[in-house]
Amino acid sequence: MNITDNSDQMHLEFNMFKKWLVLLSILFFSACSTEEADERHVIIEDFPASYSGTLPCADCPGIDYRLNLFADKSYYLQMHYQDSGENSTFYQLGQWQQNSDQLRLLSDDPQQTAFQIEKDGNIRLMDQEYVLINSPLNYELQRDNDFYAVYPKMQFHGMYNYMADSGVFTECLTGQRWVVAQEADNAALESLYLEYIEAPNQPILIEATGYLESRANSDTGILQPTLIVTKADDIWPGETCGQLGFNESLLNTYWKLTRLNDEPVDVYQDQREPSLILATEENRLSGSDGCNQIMGTYQLREDKLKFSRIASTMMACNQGMDTAQAVHFMLEKVRYWQIEGQHLELADVEGNVMARFEAVHLQ
Repeated sequence: MNITDNSDQMHLEFNMFKKWLVLLSILFFSACSTEEADERHVIIEDFPASYSGTLPCADCPGIDYRLNLFADKSYYLQMHYQDSGENSTFYQLGQWQQNSDQLRLLSDDPQQTAFQIEKDGNIRLMDQEYVLINSPLNYELQRDNDFYAVYPKMQFHGMYNYMADSGVFTECLTGQRWVVAQEADNAALESLYLEYIEAPNQPILIEATGYLESRANSDTGILQPTLIVTKADDIWPGETCGQLGFNESLLNTYWKLTRLNDEPVDVYQDQREPSLILATEENRLSGSDGCNQIMGTYQLREDKLKFSRIASTMMACNQGMDTAQAVHFMLEKVRYWQIEGQHLELADVEGNVMARFEAVHLQ
């Protein structure tokens, strides 16, 4: 073997050594990065869990927070504004998610509240861009060693049905099912429900003011969340809870009319249900008044909405002609719109709600 051969062999071995060195470096740094990520990634466990602390307030000494997280991914949040007189305590319900080292609270507000999960298990409030707030003030809630329960006292929104001589309420934001206590304004709620059901045990969307308590089940003795209704506020036959933390789009959505002039809307056999679609193409309005097809145009600017050039087919229907006429009158008077979740409300120039719709996703 000559000198050239030896040189080539040494060069080949050196290149192989460099490749192995690069590979080992990649594996080493990947392992370190994974280890660091694992150290940052704190899993929330041991439920139910509660957090508490006082966070800054713009116009009061502070806001006392108490947050309950449950294993079913639901949460209760209590916020008390210090030195703010009566009605200074507010409640929020919803579902929570953990994304890496972030805890996010989903409620009926599309803007999520987010916390960073610290290595010690505490959580620190983030801003609306999900960035830690750079401030000398305290934005941290500490995890309590013992669980401290929050019992919301507020207006609840959910599906109610009555069976086996008792009411059951499925809350929209959490999905939790609560027994309704047979006291306070429960009789009025039952009466309202029975007035509108079309079949036994039919769930109906209701709004009721009240509060939660932990009470023993009359049969098993096991403690369970119980809803005490102090006021039966409203009922929306034919509507459902909708999607949490998400507002439907006004445009290009099929809107089914569920309430007109504060009265539920009937749908008759072999007739179209009253509905609207506001298409982006040429600002075109289409839909049905419950009897005839309707068409027209609309002008939209922020929360202001006006329909024009409204026309319809001229079919005669056996039922629902009064509703059809009322739909046309409503469309002529509409000036404002508002969406909460999958529900649309149209109001007149004075802000009076004239019609309520629910978004329907057609297959």
